[in-house]
Amino acid sequence: MLRKDFIISKTRKLLREFLAPMLEVADRPRRRFLRQVIGSILLSGSLVVTELAWWINDSCSDRFYRVKRLLNHLVSPAGDMQAIVKAYRRSMARHVQPDTPIIIDLTDLAKPWAKKMKYLKLVRDASEDKLVPGYLCVEVYAHLKSKRVLPLALDSFSIDDPAVGSQNLQITRTIEAVNETLDGKGIWVADRGFDAINLYESWFSLGCNFIVRQRGDRCVVTSKGVRIIQSDLIEHLRQHNARVGGDTDIVFTKVTLPDRSEPLYIVAQWRPKYKSPMILLTTMVVQDRRQARQMLRYYRKRWICEEAVQFLKGRVGLERFRIRRYEAIQRLSILAMLAMAFLTWILIRSKILTKGLCELTSSFRKEVNFVYYRLLDGLQNFAKTHQLRCSKIPLQPRQNG
Repeated sequence: MLRKDFIISKTRKLLREFLAPMLEVADRPRRRFLRQVIGSILLSGSLVVTELAWWINDSCSDRFYRVKRLLNHLVSPAGDMQAIVKAYRRSMARHVQPDTPIIIDLTDLAKPWAKKMKYLKLVRDASEDKLVPGYLCVEVYAHLKSKRVLPLALDSFSIDDPAVGSQNLQITRTIEAVNETLDGKGIWVADRGFDAINLYESWFSLGCNFIVRQRGDRCVVTSKGVRIIQSDLIEHLRQHNARVGGDTDIVFTKVTLPDRSEPLYIVAQWRPKYKSPMILLTTMVVQDRRQARQMLRYYRKRWICEEAVQFLKGRVGLERFRIRRYEAIQRLSILAMLAMAFLTWILIRSKILTKGLCELTSSFRKEVNFVYYRLLDGLQNFAKTHQLRCSKIPLQPRQNG
């Protein structure tokens, strides 16, 4: 087991490294805010300001004024975090390779008891499978090696917000912002909900590679110039393969979209226990069965975004914040993204600290496959065992003199 002083000093060093690019573009109040709040979110496992404020031990002796100061950061016009987010993405871009899956999805931030919050809109609460008041959130993750997840966007919004305009416009803005800081690296992977022509236009204009699951009702143009519905095309290909003695579980072919010249490829797979095939549309070249299977493997990595958002909601407190201001909710989502990103930074930078914290995990979490649960649980158990708050796991860089 690692020594207490090693865990404290290593965590301090990694947090300084992680925050350094963001602190360079932040003013002095925001620097202090970031140093304190990232650690307190992880130790408290909450985005409720009154709960995470308990884990901050600074010169402010009255907890009321500490909470008030934190709330001011969340609602003040000077507290805009876009420059900080851009600096964060730039610093993490070096970990994204040209073949890294960039997974995009939509999730809901359900507020079932809310009535008078700004820009409330009905969203589908997946846990209850019903429509409730709340907000939408565009989530983007880079799937790194060894199942490490690097969150790149958690943009909360409402389509009633005049600055948003529409759901497609917000998704497009997020794609453009992430793609700009990644310099076009990565392969965008999306579920069938993103099968919309406006998003294809964005990806084409940015020159991005993408893999998008299809509903099957989209019209495409074959290499022979025939317009045909996707579901009819793949069924025709399957029957043709059966006649010539070829494979019938996976088919693929080159197509284009109507009124577009960019070459695309359709890959379809029939799976046991499923009535309908899985259909993918991609810019990646697929000329043989091996490449077709590679596209299917890329798409299956999309599942990790479901685990990531469940971790954010269950263990970081995304969706459980007790605040009414629309702007504050957007900033809390960004802070949740940065908190999870710091855990990814630990996984990337220190195998020794990762192993040590995972050994401190509670017995009922030791068998959890998603390593973020074990890592966070170990960090929280360490802090509780040694009665540490953020002053004991220093969040500020050393001062000269």
